[in-house]
Amino acid sequence: MDAIKAIKTRRSIRKYKDKKVPSKLVKELILAGMHAPSSFNSQPWIFITTTKKETKNAIAEHKSQKSQFIKDAPLLMACCYDINKSKESAHNIENVAVAVENILIAANALGLGTCYIGAFASKYPEIEKSIIKAFKLPKHINVVALITIGYPDIKPNEKELRPISDVWRRDVY
Repeated sequence: MDAIKAIKTRRSIRKYKDKKVPSKLVKELILAGMHAPSSFNSQPWIFITTTKKETKNAIAEHKSQKSQFIKDAPLLMACCYDINKSKESAHNIENVAVAVENILIAANALGLGTCYIGAFASKYPEIEKSIIKAFKLPKHINVVALITIGYPDIKPNEKELRPISDVWRRDVY
């Protein structure tokens, strides 16, 4: 699949087939994330993958966690940054977010489905704590997002976009 088609057809998938994602494909996803740009080429990202039911359940079963489909995803990836790897910490979240987008698009191109989970608002600090505990993250590693990954067991609807005239301005607002 070409890059433009992979971007335009990527959708959030929350229902997966009970089929393992091969390590070879997981490695391709990590490499796609690693090819993202980062400020000062700091590459602060850390990607932690798990197929363990206990880890997925520990996160999904937290009382504030709305993403229950985490439990049934064949693969869960925590996308984090290492504060010791960056020269300018102000860009760590953006650096990881760009890497995450690469992973989401690459997964679609490889026939995998994904869902970006970024519910770490200050309103729910206990969700982040449950993720830190489940993945045994040291203090210098901060989580930005989770991604569920697997073979889609649904056909997603086409995405409705706002008209381009609503989002594109020329020269000035």
